[in-house]
Amino acid sequence: MNKRVIFNGMKHVYLDYASITPIDPLVRKEMDKWNREPLNPSSIHSLGVKAKKILDRSRKSTAEFLNAHADEIVFTSGGTEANSLTLEGACRAAYRSFKNIGKARSKPHLIISSIEHSSILETADMLERQGVEVTRLAVDKNGLVSLEQLKKAIKPETFLVSIMTVNNEIGTIEPIREIAKIVRDARKNMSGGKALYPLFHTDACQAILYEELNVEKLGVDLLTMDASKAFGPRGIGALYVKRRTPIEPLIYGGGQENELRSGTENIPGAAGFARALQIAGEKMEKESRRIGELRDLFEGEAKKIRPDSMVNAAGVPRAPHISNIAFPSIDAEMIVLRLDAKGIAVSTKSACLRDEDESYVLRAIGADSRSSIRFSFGRWTKRGDLKKVLNLLSKFVQGNPLNKN
Repeated sequence: MNKRVIFNGMKHVYLDYASITPIDPLVRKEMDKWNREPLNPSSIHSLGVKAKKILDRSRKSTAEFLNAHADEIVFTSGGTEANSLTLEGACRAAYRSFKNIGKARSKPHLIISSIEHSSILETADMLERQGVEVTRLAVDKNGLVSLEQLKKAIKPETFLVSIMTVNNEIGTIEPIREIAKIVRDARKNMSGGKALYPLFHTDACQAILYEELNVEKLGVDLLTMDASKAFGPRGIGALYVKRRTPIEPLIYGGGQENELRSGTENIPGAAGFARALQIAGEKMEKESRRIGELRDLFEGEAKKIRPDSMVNAAGVPRAPHISNIAFPSIDAEMIVLRLDAKGIAVSTKSACLRDEDESYVLRAIGADSRSSIRFSFGRWTKRGDLKKVLNLLSKFVQGNPLNKN
């Protein structure tokens, strides 16, 4: 069944799945079971016991998706909070650790890439203003970090390395296992192999639907997920925190979520997220292949329309659902608006950027953000949708983009 958004009486072709995914009907059905009841897992009456069971079941199911333990899952309000908790929470723990081992005057050191999600970049900026040393690794023309540069950047004061799994604008897949090994080796080489640091975190929000996120195989200490990128509910995400990983909370109160995230838990959200992950796991192999074929078809046809067009980051493995294409000399924002007027939703950059900001991701890889459009595909994308978009692009991206056809 082809689910489409009805907006202003018009059926939309939705090609902005990297921004936010529609909620799967099966997920909505799961949430509806619990939406009408006052469920607080901290209460000791029967409704509270029921809520606790639902929460425990959802946590266990979420952990199984990652091949993790249930007590390693911390539910949050989304990917942004999980990322902020990782950076600031790990930094707070590092300050305490450094003080205990006589390194109180040492500046904790954080390593990120220059194309991380804005929640990572802006949290890193805030920590830097508070005295943390931050290294921002440059990326190559395809958005890949240099493993050699990473090795050189790590030092005894490094408490965390945070590199995203899949970039949300260009789809580049970073070599997470190799990065994790570099971080582990650095940890082994410090303090006779007894060091707690550095830790390794990955923001995997864009990888949930198409990449195997087995935390044991990946070798990560912390991992971020967001339900709204996986056909799940809005306002809930999860942070995987490996056992014995030093991290402190940002929100204090009742000590929920293993004392890392106080506040009454979102029971319908947690249940919906767990169901979304279950569906994602069941569909991953088939959908990855189908979406990848659609992406390749779309990029090939776009090239026929404009032979001088360029797929950004085409030279490395990419997640199948993201295609970022530059059409030289066109005004990308104008094209997005013209497509929207015809019932087609695409974007020029991450939805998390301010309206006036250009894409720092495209700038980092040397691409022209003014002429680049991100098309992102998903569970209900059909070939017919792409044909409609391509027909319009053939009119809009040739010659003067302001001409009305």
